[in-house]
Amino acid sequence: MRDLLLISDLHLGSHLKARTRGEWVHLAARVDESLPQFLDHYARDGTWQLVVNGDFIDFWNVEIGDPNGEPEAVAVERLHAVIDAYPGVEDALVSFLEAGNSIVFVAGNHDAEFLYGDVCRAFAERLEGAVTGGDQGLAGHSITATGVATLDQVDAGKVRFVPWFVRDGGAWIEHGHVFDPACSTHAQLSPTRGGRLVKSVAEVATRRFTNRMPEMAYDAHEHFTAKDYVKWAMARGWLFMVRVLFFYLRMVGGMLALWARGGRVDRAGRQAHEERLARVAKNAGLQISALVALQNMVPPPTSASVGGVLSVTALDLILSATVPIVLGPALALAFGKSMLAGLCVGAFVAGFMVLAVQRRRNPRNIAQDMLEVSSSVGELTGTNVVLMGHSHHGSLERRGPVIYGNSGSWLDGSHLVVRRGAQGILDHVELRRWRNGGVTVLETMSLDASAGLEGEPCARPGTTSAALLDPAAGAAAE
Repeated sequence: MRDLLLISDLHLGSHLKARTRGEWVHLAARVDESLPQFLDHYARDGTWQLVVNGDFIDFWNVEIGDPNGEPEAVAVERLHAVIDAYPGVEDALVSFLEAGNSIVFVAGNHDAEFLYGDVCRAFAERLEGAVTGGDQGLAGHSITATGVATLDQVDAGKVRFVPWFVRDGGAWIEHGHVFDPACSTHAQLSPTRGGRLVKSVAEVATRRFTNRMPEMAYDAHEHFTAKDYVKWAMARGWLFMVRVLFFYLRMVGGMLALWARGGRVDRAGRQAHEERLARVAKNAGLQISALVALQNMVPPPTSASVGGVLSVTALDLILSATVPIVLGPALALAFGKSMLAGLCVGAFVAGFMVLAVQRRRNPRNIAQDMLEVSSSVGELTGTNVVLMGHSHHGSLERRGPVIYGNSGSWLDGSHLVVRRGAQGILDHVELRRWRNGGVTVLETMSLDASAGLEGEPCARPGTTSAALLDPAAGAAAE
């Protein structure tokens, strides 16, 4: 069996929007040059099972095609536009397959379009079709047959797509965005309404605010606070602040629309989710109760409550600071009191309310949240290695008997390697960084066989399978 090579969060296509900046274009060019070098480096070191653990393509940033068109067809059009923009990446993936390796794509939050069967088929046909010399009939047959596979059953030169997780021996692999309320939705295996994928508040923020602001650094959302955004806008003058305010209010309106209705999965979507959940549990060798328990661990999406929307937009702080100051003088005048006294009382109440809101707030640290949940995931799934992406923070840590690894973002070179021992059993995990044409091993952790969790009640005896769906089985609209 092949060793595992995990990368995630490449966000290909982030520059394909109407308003962009040179920084995005240069980043795309750098990825198109360096990813082929990276894959070629590892291809020379034997054969691999490459797991692209989510957010390979950034559909949130791609503004191509009619957004009101048939959603699956638009997603396919955008997929082709992204792959066409990275010819070096496409050639490298084909060469990697030709060298006897296989590739598994796990759906993330930025590329949830991989839940659409036509998107998976279109991508696999481009890659496998090139491997088979352009024989689209052969390639199409090889990737559309309904069924599932374990990792060791993904043959050399093949591509597979996973809607949620991979479970291989003692490892559990998923993107991890479901543990981030701002990036998650209900019914993750079929989060649709009228056949369209519902949006998370983070997607609305990207499409309605950050995509309209090319002046903003591509990674600003990872370290900017509400105060930082205000300072950033003020530094550019009042006219720019008016523009920022307009797009901010537009974003808030979109998020409130999610809460009111647009973010809710319809009956057909929920039914499809339940059916796929049962199928995934069976294919992965897990009790359905284990997957239900995993879903119960997931915090509700931010769009599920108006309080969540107010909090993520900092509108709760804004309202707490402004409403008392406006109402104070008005009420004072209504009762024949001094307007100045009303203003002072309003300011005092506003300060008190702002402090109260700030005390209730929990600082968002998704990297820490994912680390803390890893031990519970390992316990529920009967695995002692939990590997995720999403946070853009590469790490390798031990939580009790569970090793938690995060592949970070490949944009800074972070990735994971999982080596197997002589018997094909997972032996150790390495956090590595690719930089300047070479690899640095940052940390290594060996698996303690005595600490294994295999055989937990949630796992069916004798199974070490992966919930790997082919493009047909992974469709979000059948």
